[in-house]
Amino acid sequence: MRDLTRFLGATISGVLSLIIIIAAMSGGLVAPDEALRDLRFSAGQRGVTGSVVFVDIDSKSLETVGVWPWPRHVHALLLDKLMALGSSDVAFDIDFSVASSEAEDEALAQSLEAAGGYAHLAAFQQQKTAGGPAGFNLPLPKFRAFADPVTVNVALDSGGVVRTYPYAMDIGGHSVPSIASLLSGINGPEGGGFNIDYSINPAGIDRISAADLLSGEVDGERVAGKQVVVGASALELRDYFVVPRFGALPGALLQALATETLKQGRALQPFSTVPVAIVVGLLGFVAMLFRRRMPLVLAIVVPLAISAAAEALALFLQLNQGILISTAAIHLAVATFIVGALIAEMVARGQQRLKATRERDAVRVILDRVITDNFDGVIVVNADSQIVSASAFAETMLGQNLTGKTAKEVLPQGFAQLLAEPSGRQSEFVFVRGAEKRIIEYVVTYSQVRLTAAASMVVCLTFRDVTDRRAAEDRLRFIGDHDVLTGALSRTRLVQMIESAVSQGQQVSVVVVDLRRFRLVNASLGHGQGDLVLKQVASRLKSMGPDAVARLGGISFAMLVPAMPPDRLEGFAQTITRLLAFPFELADGHSAIITASAGATTSLMSGDDAETLLSHADMALSVAKQLPGNGVALFEPSMDDRLRDSQSMDAALRQALADDQFTLAYQPQVKLTTGEIVGAEALARWIHPTLGPVSPERFVPAAEETGLIVALGRWALSTACREAAQWPLPLKVAVNVSPVQFELADVIDDIQTALRDSGLPAERLEIEITEGIFVKNFASIVERLTQIRAMGVSVALDDFGTGYSSLNYLGRLPVDKMKIDQSFVKRLPMDAEAAAIVRTIVALGLTLGKRIIAEGVETPDQAWMLDIAGCELAQGFHFGRPMPTEEFATRLAEPPKRLAAG
Repeated sequence: MRDLTRFLGATISGVLSLIIIIAAMSGGLVAPDEALRDLRFSAGQRGVTGSVVFVDIDSKSLETVGVWPWPRHVHALLLDKLMALGSSDVAFDIDFSVASSEAEDEALAQSLEAAGGYAHLAAFQQQKTAGGPAGFNLPLPKFRAFADPVTVNVALDSGGVVRTYPYAMDIGGHSVPSIASLLSGINGPEGGGFNIDYSINPAGIDRISAADLLSGEVDGERVAGKQVVVGASALELRDYFVVPRFGALPGALLQALATETLKQGRALQPFSTVPVAIVVGLLGFVAMLFRRRMPLVLAIVVPLAISAAAEALALFLQLNQGILISTAAIHLAVATFIVGALIAEMVARGQQRLKATRERDAVRVILDRVITDNFDGVIVVNADSQIVSASAFAETMLGQNLTGKTAKEVLPQGFAQLLAEPSGRQSEFVFVRGAEKRIIEYVVTYSQVRLTAAASMVVCLTFRDVTDRRAAEDRLRFIGDHDVLTGALSRTRLVQMIESAVSQGQQVSVVVVDLRRFRLVNASLGHGQGDLVLKQVASRLKSMGPDAVARLGGISFAMLVPAMPPDRLEGFAQTITRLLAFPFELADGHSAIITASAGATTSLMSGDDAETLLSHADMALSVAKQLPGNGVALFEPSMDDRLRDSQSMDAALRQALADDQFTLAYQPQVKLTTGEIVGAEALARWIHPTLGPVSPERFVPAAEETGLIVALGRWALSTACREAAQWPLPLKVAVNVSPVQFELADVIDDIQTALRDSGLPAERLEIEITEGIFVKNFASIVERLTQIRAMGVSVALDDFGTGYSSLNYLGRLPVDKMKIDQSFVKRLPMDAEAAAIVRTIVALGLTLGKRIIAEGVETPDQAWMLDIAGCELAQGFHFGRPMPTEEFATRLAEPPKRLAAG
C-alpha cells in the first residue's frame, strides 16, 4: 500500500510539472505573470527626464472655449504660443482627419507651416470591420504638407489594459513612427513594440492646462526647449486607458509616459520562458525522486526559498535591466510541490490514526452503549479524571490522541471546565482553534458503569460542531436584509436604518441613483454581464463611504449619508454620477459604459419619516432624469406640487381623450417664390372645460411622459387624414409623430389604418419627426421610416439644427424634407450668424437632395431673406396662423400672399 502511494504521488507530481511547463510555454499563464509584473512596478520609483510636457485639454479648457471639437483656429493659437515659448517639438494627440470650415482649416495650416516641421499630427488605426481591412485616420493633406503624421494607437491586452506600445505602424505601405518613437529618436524593428515601464511615475511629467496656455499664464521656462504632447484629460472626452499601477490615464499622458520609457532606455522586453521551464522541471524531478526522503519542514522551506529567489531575481532584472521574466509557473510549481507534501503527510498520519483506532477497539467495548447513546464528539472521563474513551470526531477536533491521558493535561481549557458542569445541562460555547472559531453545542451526563464488583462513575461530554448551521441561519438573516446579487441592503433594512438614525436625533441625507443605458448592456451582452455591472455599481457606491447602500429594485439604488448643506450634497451626488460613468470591465474582455441620474434630499428639508425621505429623493430623481447626461437634482417643495400637477394633468388628459376635447388646427405651408399654399401642418389644440385653452408645450410633454401620446398621436393621424380628404385642393397634410410613438406603438399600422379609413392618398400625407428619434435603436428606426416612405408617405425632419444630427449619418436618413428650426428664423435678418446657419442648412439639404422648409416666419423681411438663401418652402404667422379645417378650406380659395420686396 505504501509503495503504491509513493508511485501515485511521484506520477502525479511529474504530470503536474509537465502541465505547468506546457502552460508556461504556450502562454496559458499570461494573466498571473502580468499581475506579478504590475506588482514589481510598484516596488520601483523612477522619476522623469523633465524633457516632455503634457499640455492638457482639461475640463477647465473645454469650459473656457465653450465648444468641442474646438475650432481649428484654437489649435492654431495653441501651437503658435508653444512655438513662441520655444518648444522643440509639438505632437497633437487629436484627430484632424475631417475637414472643418475652409477658414478654420487654413488657420491651422498656416500655424503648422510657421512651426517649420516641428509640429506632428495624430494618425490612428480605425477598428477593423467584419469582412474588411482596418482603415486609418490621417491628418488632412493640407496639414500633412507641413506636419508629419505620428501614430497614437496603443495595444490593449485581453483585460483591456495597456502594457505594450508600438514603435511604428504601416500606413499605406509607409512606416509611420509613433509619438514616443519620434520624440525619443529611437526606432525599433518594423512592426515591433516594447513594454512601457510603469515604475516611471507619470505624476512627474509637467502638466499644463491648455486654458492657461491660451490665456498667457504659463511661464515660458516650463516649455522652452521641451517636447510637448497635446491631448485631452477631460472626463467628457473619455480619452482614458486602463494601465497597471496607476489605474486610468489620459491617452496623451500615456503617450508621454511611453516617450519617457524610450528616453530613459527602459523599453522593457520579455525574456525567454525556457529557464523557467527548466526550473519547473527540476522541481517536478525532485518531487518524483526525493520527496519521501525529505522531512516535511524541508519539503516546504526549500521550494519557498526557490520561489522567493526567482521573484527577487525577476524584480532586480525588471527594475534595473529592463528584462521581464515570467515567474508564475515557478510559483505554481512550488505551490503544487508543497500541497503534494502536505497531502502525503496527511495520508501517512491518517494511516497511523487507523492503526491506533484498531488497537483501542477492545477498550471501546466497555463504552459502546454510552457512545451509542450520544452524538458527534464524545469524551468519557473516569473518577480519576482520566480519559477512558474519545470519539474520532472529538480527537479530530481537539487535534491529539486523548485516550489514557488526564483531562486537564490534554483538553483545552474550555473543554476541561465543561466536565464540571451539572449533569444534563445543554449549552453552547465558542472554541478557538488556531485562527478559526467554531461554535460548539454540548451536554454533560453522568453514568454508572460496572467494570468489576463495584460500580464506577464516569462523566460523558457529548458535543457537536454547529458552526455551519449557525452560518446558514446567519445567511438566511442576511438574505432577509440584503439584495442577494449585489450585497446591498434591502429597501426594508434601509428604512429601518433611517428610522434608527433619526430616532437618535441624527440628521441624514438620502441619495437615490438610477442607471441609464443599462438595458443596452443586457440586450447586447446578456443578463450575466448586466449582473456584473450591478455588482460593480454597488461596490463603487460603497467606496464612497456612505452609512448604507441599498438596492431599491431593478437599476435603482439608494445611499444613506449624514446630512449635508445643499451645495455639498449636490457635489456628492455629482461625484456619484461621475464615478458610475467610468467604464465597467466585464467578463471575456467586454466593457460597458452607462450613465446615471441622482436625486437627493435631507431630513432638514423632508422631515424624519423614512418613506417620505425616499419619496422626496425619488421626486428629485425624476427631475434629474429629464436633464441631459448625468443629471443631478435636489428635492424642493415645488417638486411635490409638480408631482400633484403631473398627476392632475394625467387624469385630465385621459378625460380629454375620452370626451373628444381635442381638435386640430392647420397652419399653411407656402412656396416662397409665389406665396402659393402647398400644404399644411396639423397641430393639436385642447380646450379644457374649466381651464380653457391648454398650451401644447404643456400637454404634449405630459402625454409623452405618461404614454398617452400613443392614443393622442393615433387620433391626430386619423383626424388629419379624414379632414384633409375633404379639402378642395389635393394638398399635403403634415402630422407630427413623437419618438415615444415609435417606441411604444406600431406607427406603420397606425398610418395604414388612417389612410385606409379616410381614403386619403398616401402621397398627400407627410409625417414630421424630430432628431431625438434616432438616439435609441438607430437601425430599427431607419428601417421603419424606409417602410413608411415605401408606402408613398413622405417624411420631414423637424427642428433641424437643434438636436442630435450628425453629418456622419444625415445623408443616410430616409427623410424627404428638412425643417429649419424657428430659433434660427426669428433672428433673421439682422443676425449674421443665424443667416449663415440658415444658408448652410439650405445648401446641405439641397446637396443631399432634401426639400427645405422654414418654420416660424413672422415678417416679410424673414421671408425675403429665406427666399434669397434658396429656401423653397415656409410656414409661420406671416402666411397664416393655425386655423380650423373649415377656415383653412376657405383660405385655399384666396389669392397667394406674395413676398414683400426686399
